[in-house]
Amino acid sequence: MNKALADHHIALKADRLRPGMFIAALDRLWLNTPFPPGGFLVNDTNAIHQIKRYCTYVYIDPLKSEEPSNVVIPFEPITAAALTPRVNQHTINEELPWARQALGALSTTVQRMVREVRNGRLPDTNALNTRLSPIVDSIQRCPDALLWLMRMEPLKGYLYRRAIGTAIIATAFGYRLDFDQEALMELALGGLLMDIGKLEVPVTLLAKTDNLSKIEHGLVQRHIHHALDMIRVMEAVPEHVVDMVSSHHERFDGSGYPEKQHGTEIPLFARIAGIVDTFDAITQDRHYAPAISAHTALRYLNGQHRSKFDGALMQEFIHAMGIYPTGTWVELLDGSVGVVCKQNARWPLAPSVAVTKNALGAHIKPRLVTTARINPIINARHTAEQGFLAPNLEVIA
Repeated sequence: MNKALADHHIALKADRLRPGMFIAALDRLWLNTPFPPGGFLVNDTNAIHQIKRYCTYVYIDPLKSEEPSNVVIPFEPITAAALTPRVNQHTINEELPWARQALGALSTTVQRMVREVRNGRLPDTNALNTRLSPIVDSIQRCPDALLWLMRMEPLKGYLYRRAIGTAIIATAFGYRLDFDQEALMELALGGLLMDIGKLEVPVTLLAKTDNLSKIEHGLVQRHIHHALDMIRVMEAVPEHVVDMVSSHHERFDGSGYPEKQHGTEIPLFARIAGIVDTFDAITQDRHYAPAISAHTALRYLNGQHRSKFDGALMQEFIHAMGIYPTGTWVELLDGSVGVVCKQNARWPLAPSVAVTKNALGAHIKPRLVTTARINPIINARHTAEQGFLAPNLEVIA
């Protein structure tokens, strides 16, 4: 693929193409294909058959397509069962106080855990589970609340943030997969402990901005063995958590580490962990790479769903996060700017947005809008513009 992608381009399987769609980019170079490199409109089914001979998936530009409705979702339609209301669900405003309290308590516990590990003491599994239980409960009531807080009220400290972020995202993913309470707790604990072995890796290596040497790569990869050494002597660590820690860097095509497992040789919880860990990592600023938007991160992961990641799980992860994940700053068709605060289960391209800048470019008191075909999202932004403040949803009518 040799053409830069815009954030509003959507990946779509080639076998789901329909006439009227505008193809902006391919999953391969334009060179040695019969297609015009500037992009083109799909005119008929013959063109679709030809595209399928060359491409597994393509990128659609909904703004140039003649059929912009329901054609750019990169996964299968949602079943009626998936839209059945969950019991005891809260609105995001109702859930935010509970989510904030649960997040604060977990953050304090994780900071204590890091200090203890650095002083040679093992993490307390019971203490971690006690703090993770309210997190799991909050996600079951309203997944958007904690995902919102992670974006709008970020935690200080990279290792703290990554541990808590992977725990929350893994739990939200498991909730989408309809995992039971016990499995959700295991996902949360696994997410929290996945990178605990990095506390045994020299800080100079983790903070290095230049490319690592082969020896340095090996030292960083040892964090998995360090983590396993710890959790195997901790009390009551479930086997699924061990799977997440040991295999979250394995990849579907066998290119991962430490065992180079292929496909479903990788345990299910580890396949989930690999998707979650990668998504959370690339949406955070790292010493060697800046963060990308959550929307762009999903496009990147979706593009590797048959090589690095389990394709079926990748589809479900996009469902769980939403095409424009909660906390993503976006631009609407009329030029207004805001931040996604709530997903729309019926129409993933039309989440609720807290608009903070109107169509004339003026900062305004935040107001909630539901995006739709009349005023759709056209662009996802990597970060908020300078001077933008995260809106307080609890005071927005």
